[in-house]
Amino acid sequence: MGTILNDHNQARLERDLEALETDQVVLAIAEALLALDAFSKNRSVAATCSTAVELARQFLDAHFERVVASEELEALTGLDRYALARHFRTWLGTSPYRYLTMRRLDHVRFLVRAGHSLADAAFACGFADQSHMTRQFKRAHGLSPSRWRAIDIAS
Repeated sequence: MGTILNDHNQARLERDLEALETDQVVLAIAEALLALDAFSKNRSVAATCSTAVELARQFLDAHFERVVASEELEALTGLDRYALARHFRTWLGTSPYRYLTMRRLDHVRFLVRAGHSLADAAFACGFADQSHMTRQFKRAHGLSPSRWRAIDIAS
């Protein structure tokens, strides 16, 4: 036996639809208020993992010559250091620290190629000293910076 909408059921259905519509309006107002909030804008920009990783990558590219604290990346991306490291590795195949080290080494190669001393290159690129740079360079490239320079000049 089918249900026939009587006046009572139709009025109840209209009240239910109005409640759903009211929820929709409240949700729209809440989203509009969040969009106006500067803090929530910064958080929503970093809400997606790829966006957070890209923000961190750009920051590391711009600040390779100095020590970058995890707290800076956390504040920038809105992710804690562990989540950021996990997503960074997923998207870029390496950790934020290793990425920073490789950017430093890229710049070392540029400076050495331009004729700067190894000590000056190490200092300019944020390494603690020349031996620290040399260890990192050898680990990444399989030869010392001085050996690399000799091969680069010869070619």
